[in-house]
Amino acid sequence: MKTISRLSIMLVALLCFTSCKAQQTAGPNPNEIVDTNSSSINSLPGASVMAFGPNNVLFVGDSKAGMLYAIETSATEVKDPIPFNLKGVDKQIAKALGAPSSELIFNDMQVHPVSQEAYIAVKRGFAPDALSVIVAVNPVDGNVRLVDISKKTAIKVKNIRTEDFDLYGRPSNRLNITDIDYNDGYVYVAGLTNGEFASTLRKIAYPFSNVQEAVSGLEMYHAVHTQNETRAPIRTMAFEEINGESTLLAAYTCTPLVSIPTSEIKEGNHIKAKTVAELGFGNTPIDMITFTAQEMDGSFDKKLLIIHKERSASLISLKDFAEANKGEGLKGFSMGPEGVKIFPVPMSGTMQVSEQNQMMLAVLQRDIDSGSVNLLSELKGAYFRLSNFDSEYEFPDYKYTEGGKIWKDFHNMVKPIEGFPELVKEN
Repeated sequence: MKTISRLSIMLVALLCFTSCKAQQTAGPNPNEIVDTNSSSINSLPGASVMAFGPNNVLFVGDSKAGMLYAIETSATEVKDPIPFNLKGVDKQIAKALGAPSSELIFNDMQVHPVSQEAYIAVKRGFAPDALSVIVAVNPVDGNVRLVDISKKTAIKVKNIRTEDFDLYGRPSNRLNITDIDYNDGYVYVAGLTNGEFASTLRKIAYPFSNVQEAVSGLEMYHAVHTQNETRAPIRTMAFEEINGESTLLAAYTCTPLVSIPTSEIKEGNHIKAKTVAELGFGNTPIDMITFTAQEMDGSFDKKLLIIHKERSASLISLKDFAEANKGEGLKGFSMGPEGVKIFPVPMSGTMQVSEQNQMMLAVLQRDIDSGSVNLLSELKGAYFRLSNFDSEYEFPDYKYTEGGKIWKDFHNMVKPIEGFPELVKEN
């Protein structure tokens, strides 16, 4: 779809937004189950990745320790689509923690499905034994609070990799748990194992019991390397129904995008994932989400959005993915992008993304100019913020052409949402 079409789509959504009155702001086997309710109400040994599950439980994976936590959360419902406009949220979080912002490591972010609060996993310092906390940032008033983690259960993930080695100075144990997601009664855990095939998928029943399955190996074809690979773990993943079948979508470093039928993820099975697309070499995918967005004609389409370290974000229609998934997958050499229609969107510096509400995505971004961390909202359909760049439109003497009215309307609607109502132009 052309850019003009995507912006036109957002005009419909923004008109809807202006009608909303909302504040704007910058069984247990004791060897498997761990009773953690007597521990600190705020700190965890580690918090690498997170995912929300049933009854708003927050799942937290600790890669170094190989632990999976399930934390009860409480929330006040927020129904209106209220945007985040919090520049320098790292400094606000640092103040709440009593630590310098330069010593905070941001590991993950998920938006609470009821309160629209941004739950952010933060490590306090660079020391190997530095503890992690989870903070919640409120979209209504921007307040930062520590999440009470005292009401939780935990389980030790079986057979994590114990032989550690460095990857360009980075410890490999950070890959023991690379991503987690909840689907139909199980928490799925991607990462490394001690087995012959290092890359693995585990499924852990929730509520936690002694039911914990793991595939015997996970193999995928890497088009850039022209070989089947079994060592590198999945970096980010999501579940969706594709062609009538529950399917795991997953992305690897450098950057194969694969599909795995959920029915194949079971104890002892050796999985050969289908490489549906190659998103591009020399890149690490950071985050992946699916959501529904409104199209120009008023219809709705489900999207797959993948955030990268070294590339523009990849936006893919799940209809296109489903069509590509009918084939045999990529064979031979490719440096990408190839395999499925990809719309690149300008989300540079984005570290994490989560669906915030029916209109918006919440993004945690590193500001390339100041180095600070910002918590912002981006509109589905636009996938950029007007205030992130300088353009001729903002010069005092700029005049819109007769055919540019659509742009003026879009800009005038976006500016108040991004916190700049004073920049709305009449002419």
